[in-house]
Amino acid sequence: MVAGTLALAGLFVHAPRCDADFIFGEPTKIPNVSVPGAGGPQISRDGLEFYFTRDSDEDCQDLWIARRSSVGEEWSTPVRLEPPVNSPYPVGGPCLSPDGLELYFSDGMPMQYEAMGCVPDPSGYGGGDIWVTRRATNDSAWDDPINLGPPVNTSNYEDHPCLTSDGLTLFFTSDRSGSATLWMASRPAIDAPWGQPQRLGPPIDMWMFESTPFMSPDGLSLYFSYGGWKPDIHVSKRTSVTAPWGPPVRFEPVNSPEAEYHLSFAEGDPMLYFTRGTGFIGNYDVWQVEAIPIADFNDDKVVDVADMSSLLEHWGQKNSLYDIGPRPLGDGRVDGEDLTVFCEQIAYDETVPTPGYGEKDVAAFAGLRWTASPSAQAYDVYLGTSLAEVDSASRMDPMGALVSMDQSANTYDVEGPLDFGQTYYWRVDEVNSLSHPSIIKGMTWHFTTEAAPGPIDKVLAMASSAEVGAGPEHTIDRSGLSSDDLHDIATGTMWLSAAGGPQPTWIQYDFDTCYPLDAMWVWNYNSQFEKVLGMGCKEVTIEYSDDGTTWTTLDDVQLARATSQSDYLYNTVVHFDGVVARSVRLTIRSNWGGMSPQYGLSEVRFFYLAPETKEGQSTSH
Repeated sequence: MVAGTLALAGLFVHAPRCDADFIFGEPTKIPNVSVPGAGGPQISRDGLEFYFTRDSDEDCQDLWIARRSSVGEEWSTPVRLEPPVNSPYPVGGPCLSPDGLELYFSDGMPMQYEAMGCVPDPSGYGGGDIWVTRRATNDSAWDDPINLGPPVNTSNYEDHPCLTSDGLTLFFTSDRSGSATLWMASRPAIDAPWGQPQRLGPPIDMWMFESTPFMSPDGLSLYFSYGGWKPDIHVSKRTSVTAPWGPPVRFEPVNSPEAEYHLSFAEGDPMLYFTRGTGFIGNYDVWQVEAIPIADFNDDKVVDVADMSSLLEHWGQKNSLYDIGPRPLGDGRVDGEDLTVFCEQIAYDETVPTPGYGEKDVAAFAGLRWTASPSAQAYDVYLGTSLAEVDSASRMDPMGALVSMDQSANTYDVEGPLDFGQTYYWRVDEVNSLSHPSIIKGMTWHFTTEAAPGPIDKVLAMASSAEVGAGPEHTIDRSGLSSDDLHDIATGTMWLSAAGGPQPTWIQYDFDTCYPLDAMWVWNYNSQFEKVLGMGCKEVTIEYSDDGTTWTTLDDVQLARATSQSDYLYNTVVHFDGVVARSVRLTIRSNWGGMSPQYGLSEVRFFYLAPETKEGQSTSH
């Protein structure tokens, strides 16, 4: 979309509103995170840490964490929290304090789990307690957990802790009154003890197993689950932090005919996270859904300066139609956060280009992608090296820049490689009707390709299995490598397949686009005892694919053994001779020790060939 107007015809017809409106995407599982048995998601207030539970065959339920360096990035491969947080007893219901230095959790499990041997920590007070562990900084290890003790914990069932954004009120589930419902305890300061808990009572308390509370950052919306065998997530609102709660209503964006629990979100992140399962305790996983704000405040089906004027007229108000920021659901007041989100809407209609605006060092083989508009029926794509031509071109006067017209996909594959070290300009126009085209001119973006070919930077790794803390991502993140590409012997910087993992063992690398591959450097598994144990890969079958579905065998190779020294330089180079691939898979047939079917790698690095020049000569690598 382009600055000026945003067509919304036909999307919404409704009566005058008093609260901001949002549309919601389809719920999806969370890349890198979702796995059967995952639940209880809790995102940190800064949106960079994601805690959740996973069922364990040995310990009933453990806490796991995924991280990212900025909001909008994919989550890293999750890792299991180490002891003392996880223990032989159930550990669930995580809740992080606003500063990220306290982690509350519970060891309570519904009684149906007791037959499976999942019982609370016997050092606690009874049917499940709430605990807290602390750390000095966000990079520090967690201390030994402390039981909150009375009056929060009792001999009954306590579970699902949730802190308010000031850290002074704790909501939780308890059946101390006979039926599980929501309770709250307060304290005057962060270092003060918790006061006597109070039952929330009507209208929230309906004797329907109210559980998994989550408080919005502004303290005005309480999300929780209730409804028997297949509960739904509901929300109750209030006008101020001292006002009574209103009647709960179903929070439809996340609900389904299945069971939903544990809503969580962070300011600035457009996603809402939750648990979905087939029943009260069965077949659950973590899910996400995107909230998209509606900036058409006057309902005239266009987002324009009239809507901005309305927003500014209501500056400083609370709980109004104009509270659309920060994402995902606003913060209860109209301020600069709402203006920021509004400007994103009017200028971009949530259109995010890839390559990003002004991005540098873009691969010469990169294609163009952009987020799809719900109102678009087709797109016109413009691409060239002249800003004036790309910005001014049209269907009537293409100026050599119109490279695709009336295409339905929100991607465009560039024909042939782009030139190195060149700035390109591109634009996507939205076509709203194919029979009588209504074209909305898009913004003109630009990016610059990399100066020369080299290693492929955008790589994702996955494997058939991995030991805890030894995931496949370590083979591409340069962990353990010095500035001179010498690898150390720290096993936490390498991949190692799980003992007893599925066979054959494989590790796969996916690139951001198709590349003509030159070579792969390999640092084999380099533990201190590699010369004795021989976990390093030996006989390996290498395959490649351009679509991740159809695979072609490159060769059967032998990877050289690592040195077990802390100055280990790669000692295997696999040549690809220009095959075009988006994915490479290594299937391991043997290791150097031959004692057990467990295999490891320290690091790999892929290189691609330069595209041919206009004279047909290939630049050297």
